[in-house]
Amino acid sequence: MSVPSRIAIWLVLLMPVAAMAESLRVQLPEHRVLSSSETESFESALIEQLAEALGRSGSSVVSADDAEVRLVAGDRVGPATYYHAVPAALSATEGELLAWSDLQGQTVCVNHASPYGALLSERFAAVPREYPSAAHALIGLKLGECAAVVEDDVLLTEIATLPEWRRYKHLLPSIFDAGWQLSLTVADDANLQQQINALLAQWLAEGRLAGLTQQWVDEVAFQAYVLADTLDCH
Repeated sequence: MSVPSRIAIWLVLLMPVAAMAESLRVQLPEHRVLSSSETESFESALIEQLAEALGRSGSSVVSADDAEVRLVAGDRVGPATYYHAVPAALSATEGELLAWSDLQGQTVCVNHASPYGALLSERFAAVPREYPSAAHALIGLKLGECAAVVEDDVLLTEIATLPEWRRYKHLLPSIFDAGWQLSLTVADDANLQQQINALLAQWLAEGRLAGLTQQWVDEVAFQAYVLADTLDCH
């Protein structure tokens, strides 16, 4: 075997496995759950771990036609459900918002493309104001740009316990009939769908999904803290 051939073989053997693996093409939703910035969210972390477990690298695509896996919202729990999103509202501790109906005519901070925007405008006659991420929406509340922030109850319940949010810890109750089941669906590959279903079932049983959720609740809270600290310094 010639020297160039041996060098080529060694280069292949030394390549990272992820670089050699086929990419898992995933269409991320416009609205991202537990988003700490314009680009980072619970979904991106989930896809990264899922791709790793499948022995592939993860990548996001814009077009559904180019995606193997899509993240979709629905009303029912299924084998590929990875998150249950339920809206709640957080407002000033000493504020006057005692019920959801009190949001009528009020500006409310929400995450970009939030499904709760329609809920607020159609059901409560409130005015949703979008922010790049859940962390940014929380800061909108602190800046006085809205009367409340509406996000997933698992996030807001945690935020309301933190000392840096003692002035903003009044929670309106979760609206369970407006909740969303978020799932991973594969269009044309039943085997891949079964693998994803099995992994999610295993991660649910092991507490891995709950741990990942808590990790991103903490991450959003931390990034909101950083944003607030940055504002305080100016």
